[in-house]
Amino acid sequence: MQPTLGDYLRAAGGANGRKDNLLLLRLIAATLVIYGHGFALAALGSGQVDWVSRFLGYRYSGDIAVALFFVISGFLVTGSLDRRGSTLGFLAARAIRLFPALLVCLIVCALVMGPLVTTKPAAEYWADPMTWSYIRTNFFLADIQWFLPGVFEHNRYGAPVNGSLWTLPIEARMYLCVAVFGLLRLVSFRWTATCTVIAMVIWACQPGQLDPLGGAEAARLMAFFACGALFYLHKDWLPLHFGLLAALGLIAWGCRSTLYYDFAFSAALAYGIFWVAYVPVIPLPGWVQDISYGTYLYGWPIQQLIAQWDPTATPHQMTAIAIPLTWAVALLSWHLVEKPALDLHKAWRAKRPSRAAMPNVPGTGLPPA
Repeated sequence: MQPTLGDYLRAAGGANGRKDNLLLLRLIAATLVIYGHGFALAALGSGQVDWVSRFLGYRYSGDIAVALFFVISGFLVTGSLDRRGSTLGFLAARAIRLFPALLVCLIVCALVMGPLVTTKPAAEYWADPMTWSYIRTNFFLADIQWFLPGVFEHNRYGAPVNGSLWTLPIEARMYLCVAVFGLLRLVSFRWTATCTVIAMVIWACQPGQLDPLGGAEAARLMAFFACGALFYLHKDWLPLHFGLLAALGLIAWGCRSTLYYDFAFSAALAYGIFWVAYVPVIPLPGWVQDISYGTYLYGWPIQQLIAQWDPTATPHQMTAIAIPLTWAVALLSWHLVEKPALDLHKAWRAKRPSRAAMPNVPGTGLPPA
């Protein structure tokens, strides 16, 4: 019998089991975002496109990367809730992972980078309410403030300080949706949860429903997140087989230049993420850290700095410079902000009652963590 996604997941989580490749996928995705953004930030209006658009005919590389992030997030976040059982603990874990690094990034952009590159006089920059509202508005994720006074205003793409932030309000709202699932105990009832998730995606795809978050693009990301959640809910009967992946890829290729290509490619991409994550053994050196979030947060501002310092940089030149710089900053974010925050959260959890003494979550066989 062909192993299922659930079989691979349990093997990856066992004491002596194999590891998965999700960290590698997240690192690739975060770096791919930098590559994709290079063609907007360094070549807007030139007609140059990245390899995804040129050879696959599917949007662009950054779009694939963000889709990958949301599929993995939907899968892992749903699993986190299922294992924890506690909605409050789930929300605390999500907040610890999302907000500390975001806050530091916003402070660095507004209070360190901004004063160094603004065209405004220093006194005017510090007195401008936009300088301070940039941190407050973007931290609470109710809306996105794109600009700082006099920052990047002459760049080729324009003045957005961090164009990557637009996905974070969507991600945060998906966490809240999963938390509601936890309060209603829907995760324990697979088919009820499945119908609810599908209904939510259909609702989100209706015109006007998610306009404040980005309209159709926000609905796409919600659909990818929901796809990851559905993969988790049905992990115990979903086989991971290269033949099925190849079939989905051939179907997608056959749908090129048709209205169905977007859907077919997305289906192959979602399935391929989990095949790559769990089937092949791809060992990573022990020193590799999870710098994917920091890479995602700092990539755009660093690329905008490069665009300001060298307006003639090509997309590939910008990418070659931005990737190592962003990795270095992301490594600092991991060691100085993200990992300490996670360690504090783990210490707090350690003070709670032992997991071994707690009952299993109904229908999962897993302790609620």
